[in-house]
Amino acid sequence: MQALRARRQGAAGGKEANPQLVALEAENARLRELLVEQAGEGATKTGYLCKYRGHAVSSLWAPTWELRYVILKGTVLTYFRSERDVQFPPRGRIDLSGGVIELEGLKKRRHWTWHVVDPQVGVSLIRLSTEVQAEYNSWIEALERAGCTVKSLEEASQETPTHSQQTGASPSASQLSDSDASYRGKPRRDAGQEVDSGGPPTSTPPPQLLRQPSTNQGYTSDQSGAFWFTTPVCNPHRPPFPSPSDIGRQPSRPLQRQRSRGGAARHRETMKASFPVHAAPRASLLSAERISLADQSGVVTLISIILVAVNFRMILENMLKYGLRFNPVTFMRKAFTPSGNVPMLLCWPLLGLFALAALAIERFAVRLLAMEQQAMAASRKREVGYHEMKRAAARRASATEHLIFLLNLFNTSAALLVPCFIMLHTKAELLPGFALTMAVCILWLKLVSYAHVNWDYRVARRRGEVRPGERGGSDPPPEGVDELLRYPENISLGNLAYFLAAPTLCYQPVYPRSKRFRARWMAKKLVQLSASLGLMLFVTEQYIQPTIDNSLRPMREMDWLRMLERMLKLSIPTLYWWLAMFYTLFDLWLNIVGEVLRFGDREFYKEWWNATTVGEYWRLWNQPVHKWMLRHVYFPCLRAGLPKFWAGLMVFFISAVFHEVLVGVPLHMLRLWAFWGLMLQVPLMILSEGLKARFKSDRVGNVVFWVSFCFVGQPLAMMLYYHDWRQGYTHPLAGLPTDALAAAIRSRAL
Repeated sequence: MQALRARRQGAAGGKEANPQLVALEAENARLRELLVEQAGEGATKTGYLCKYRGHAVSSLWAPTWELRYVILKGTVLTYFRSERDVQFPPRGRIDLSGGVIELEGLKKRRHWTWHVVDPQVGVSLIRLSTEVQAEYNSWIEALERAGCTVKSLEEASQETPTHSQQTGASPSASQLSDSDASYRGKPRRDAGQEVDSGGPPTSTPPPQLLRQPSTNQGYTSDQSGAFWFTTPVCNPHRPPFPSPSDIGRQPSRPLQRQRSRGGAARHRETMKASFPVHAAPRASLLSAERISLADQSGVVTLISIILVAVNFRMILENMLKYGLRFNPVTFMRKAFTPSGNVPMLLCWPLLGLFALAALAIERFAVRLLAMEQQAMAASRKREVGYHEMKRAAARRASATEHLIFLLNLFNTSAALLVPCFIMLHTKAELLPGFALTMAVCILWLKLVSYAHVNWDYRVARRRGEVRPGERGGSDPPPEGVDELLRYPENISLGNLAYFLAAPTLCYQPVYPRSKRFRARWMAKKLVQLSASLGLMLFVTEQYIQPTIDNSLRPMREMDWLRMLERMLKLSIPTLYWWLAMFYTLFDLWLNIVGEVLRFGDREFYKEWWNATTVGEYWRLWNQPVHKWMLRHVYFPCLRAGLPKFWAGLMVFFISAVFHEVLVGVPLHMLRLWAFWGLMLQVPLMILSEGLKARFKSDRVGNVVFWVSFCFVGQPLAMMLYYHDWRQGYTHPLAGLPTDALAAAIRSRAL
């Protein structure tokens, strides 16, 4: 309660400081309420309902039911994405005059469903549902008052529309299966509850209430050239072209025999030989006018089946050729059996000593800052001139910060170089060496952030300022935090230990915290982590390793066609391995660590798979590193006067250095393949931006990203490193006298 009260006070204080903002917010709220009132003025019924979507073209897992804000005014029913969108043209308008409501009743024991059908042509107009029975009854009564006829499914099945018999029109709700009523996890929302609209639609249909179908194509076009399908007025002589935003085109109802109420079998009226089957001009389904609006879910299903079949064939081919190479027991034995490399084992407690040294340096800086403040107070008592006092304070502050900078530079450099030096000269094993290298790089990034942030706090103390996120500022405390800290209260062992363990690289005194620890969620994530690690090991031993082994001969003989074939064959398992690694690290491991520490902000990645340029991918896929680079490299370079291009180039240079360290140190060689691979991303970014602007299409940039990253870059780098590793290439420092000393230490330990 105290945190909530403080947050409200902080927000109120911010608004009081800006009365113009308060006035604008009040006017915005008033206009929004006015629009809602105007949209609902004279309405018979309004509220949120779930509307059936007959096909989901975006994904196999897209929901078939969508929550919509529905307004019934007279005999016209309009629906919007949410209540906030009533100021925009609706997503659909339907004339209910003469319509028939088919009551489907309770579906899946939760959803009260009904269907509105045009009885003249047998076309389904809309299918709606709600989880509240009272709302269900209220809507049925409102629709009945609007002129609709209410029928049950039994009554509707006994009646056959004449036109639908002849033309095979879309079936009514009685022909739809119960499985169509699945909501796929849609949350329950009562009528009138506001939902996030996600902004207005990118393009909206013209605001005319109703449109007759065009006599030349069966679709209409506004002035912008966009085609819009609308629900037509009932016309028994022209089959409508239903909108894909409503229910999609349903399959034709099969001709079947029905029995009359007396029990005698009767036949439907058959199509006469002279019946006109071509009633209106219509474009082909795969033409440019209709392909984007037609139901393509069957094609997506076919592509998915082909993908499964092709991958299953690859698994069978690999098993028949190499046998089962996957052996997790042997892998675990090799990975966790002590190798006797005592110097490398001592590097782990050495990392803790470097962290303690960083804490000691910051405490020393706090003491020097206190001495500066005491000297400033003494100068005031001696009535020294203002300008002379300022110059003396600036000299003391400069001396303090230069000393602290040198101490931090020595500590962070030693934390990075000493373990890498030990691993290179003791020939550390691959997996333990990679784990230690990763820990060393993470520690270096965290210690740099720790020193940089505390330096900024000291600058604020000297200026008498309060930084955002400190106690005494205008910002409320993060969720789950009762009270903010103020420098130097954050200089403590517990605060530093939490930061070193937290799944972030950017230091701040307090972090948002989750409310509780979820044991079941943790158990589920641990099982998924084990399965994902097993998948990575399986792909490595069963696919990547034999493919790379078979690529050595073409690389030695410089057979370019065979090298290209090996690279393309390696690209698919490499892509699977990389995706599994991304999911394991960013979605499983970091979330597990965050759950243990109740770390609240878990946006470790964004939608990088939708990246339209290479630069957008690097900004989205690794949020901890991206935020660190922005905070401690990019913006400091801009403040130092560097242009944006050179600041971005500096970011990629540092990233390239660490990529080379992460690969080269465990392999005991520095070939700079990873370094140049990262630096070449800069011209590739410029190329992808140019292609996107040239073709004015996001898809082109997305294709360039996927091809360059997954089908060229990673397989080629993996082949080059494996070839050099098998050829025995080493790092440039190999052969120095320190190698003999390291070998002697290792032999004595054995």
